[in-house]
Amino acid sequence: MSAAEALGPQKARNEPVKPAPQQIVIGAALGHIVSSCIQTAIKLELIEQIAKGIHQTSHLAEKVGVKDDSLYRILRVLEMAGLVVEDPPRSFQLTPAGSLLTTDAPASMRYLVEFVTDQMHSQVYGQLTEAIKAGEVPFERVFGEEYFRWINRRENEDESTLFHKGMASFSGSCIAAFLEAYDFAQFDTIADVGGGLGGIVRAILKACPKLKGMITELPEVVETAKRAIAQDGLNGRCTAVASDFFKSVPGGADAYFMKHILHDWNDEDVSCILKNIRAVIPSRGKLVLAETVLPSDATPHPGKLIDIEMLVFLKGKERTEPEWRKLLGSSGFHLTRIFETKSPLSLIEAVPA
Repeated sequence: MSAAEALGPQKARNEPVKPAPQQIVIGAALGHIVSSCIQTAIKLELIEQIAKGIHQTSHLAEKVGVKDDSLYRILRVLEMAGLVVEDPPRSFQLTPAGSLLTTDAPASMRYLVEFVTDQMHSQVYGQLTEAIKAGEVPFERVFGEEYFRWINRRENEDESTLFHKGMASFSGSCIAAFLEAYDFAQFDTIADVGGGLGGIVRAILKACPKLKGMITELPEVVETAKRAIAQDGLNGRCTAVASDFFKSVPGGADAYFMKHILHDWNDEDVSCILKNIRAVIPSRGKLVLAETVLPSDATPHPGKLIDIEMLVFLKGKERTEPEWRKLLGSSGFHLTRIFETKSPLSLIEAVPA
């Protein structure tokens, strides 16, 4: 009998070995280390330097001004996270996922990742236990006021800039997936409700030459949105209109679109927004929501992590299909179909009930 036979049935040579329970626990508990290493790599412009062709750790360390050994240890963690690969020894290349952290990637996620791994997040998450025990929003416990009010203060301009860059980064990473999954050309005019500078609706208009667009936003955002429209050469096809979606929504569109807006709010607030859209949408119009649709079972989904962001920063939540169906139904809409996309968000289509 050979030594291999004496050991009993063996895993196929290339079959992945399941981690032991202890490895699962320690890997989950040390997730913050991965986030910190990613944040460091972004701040040091490490990913950008690798993208430019600097691969040896000694050269990278000299370029970004840190010790070679420290840099190598951080890169090993990024390799575990699937962002870089070491080949040959002490020389690192970006993976397709790692390339998304460069600023000039077609669907760059650099600013989104920089935002969700920043120091403010560490402060807020440090209060998660005590805040939920007290029934409080952790962000409000730390900073003393609601997140959107805080971030719009002049003294928090740096954080506000990073937030908006992060959200634009997220939108940019989703656009191609939305266009692939859904036929926006079926409409005459699409209104982007609460969409900031309207990055997504502007991209949709570029892809659908006969479509017209409307960006509805708070008065302080409208002028900047108008400049973005002009820069894209869409003045003849797109307008920006001042609106507070808690009070009213402008009419004039046969499609109303919202991207990851409703997850910021509790059910009562969401119903208020939806009813304001219901009041102006034509009978044959459609509502299209780009939102997370959580699985009702234990299936892993990034939305389950985003849901904790809502718990920590705001009073909103991610929702399952039954929750979306119920919320839409109570607000005057009928959910017709959910389109899965190659992004964390699905497209929820609803029509006036």
